[in-house]
Amino acid sequence: MIPVRRALNLSRAAGCEECPAMNDLLYKGHFKGLDIAFTYAVTTRAVNEAVVRHDCDPATAHVLGRAMTAATLAAATLPEGRRLNACWKYQGALKTIVADAGRDGSVRALISPNHLGDFDDAHDALYGEMGDLQVVVSKNGAIENSGTTPVSLHDAVNDLAYHYCISDQIETGMSVMIGFNADPENPIALCQGWMIQALPNTDLERFDRVRRQMDDNGFRELLGHESAAEGYFEQIAKALIGDEEGYEGVQVEACPAPKFQCACSREKMASVLRSIPIPDRMTIVKRAEPVGISCQFCNERYELSIDECIVAWNTKPK
Repeated sequence: MIPVRRALNLSRAAGCEECPAMNDLLYKGHFKGLDIAFTYAVTTRAVNEAVVRHDCDPATAHVLGRAMTAATLAAATLPEGRRLNACWKYQGALKTIVADAGRDGSVRALISPNHLGDFDDAHDALYGEMGDLQVVVSKNGAIENSGTTPVSLHDAVNDLAYHYCISDQIETGMSVMIGFNADPENPIALCQGWMIQALPNTDLERFDRVRRQMDDNGFRELLGHESAAEGYFEQIAKALIGDEEGYEGVQVEACPAPKFQCACSREKMASVLRSIPIPDRMTIVKRAEPVGISCQFCNERYELSIDECIVAWNTKPK
């Protein structure tokens, strides 16, 4: 645990206007006296890398960045060594979002398609009538638990919060704001978000009042900007809590900072080759040309020689 004042100083330093971009950070804690847990994340750099790697247009970057941040917020609450994989499937122009985040701050994501500009202001056309969200928690690659929830809120962040309310029966609220630069190499100016969850003794009526504050213009205005002002983190927290009686401040724990990190490797890409049917393998050998495979999460491209392909085909999966 770190003292509140130190956490606030870290937040101010990260948001310094002299810095070219706000440093990514992740805190979790609780509002003392209210029995409400929270997670706060700045994911600007991690989101920026994902957006650039996937060549997203602004509309797609908006959706992908907010989904990545929501998954990062949720993963911070997991036990050590766990990962969260969230897969949103919609029936409109937007088909799939996948965000994979770890308790260690690592996060990667993909979205299909990567250009949605024509549907930016048409939510029904973008999301369709109904979708579903599958959330899987794993440890060392083995699934510990999973759940699937029908969703129709037309927003990936709200859909994930709804999943926790329905599937895990934990009252949850989330809010993520994202802003942009006119720079194709550095398109994300700021991306940050909050998640709150009810603890066992929470007054649910009070929790719902706090959750509704996430839609308040004052809270959203603060969340949509970075600032070097004294006590800015505390200012956002106070805007969220409002005038609730019994509030005694925040207790904060610093978590590993979010970072874009993919788990792909040349060896893992070689294992993908084993899914190629035998007739297609023969065609590849006859062509005697390297086989190119790209990772869906990071767009890293791997070129495997024919010899490497043959070794992969003759290696039994572990």
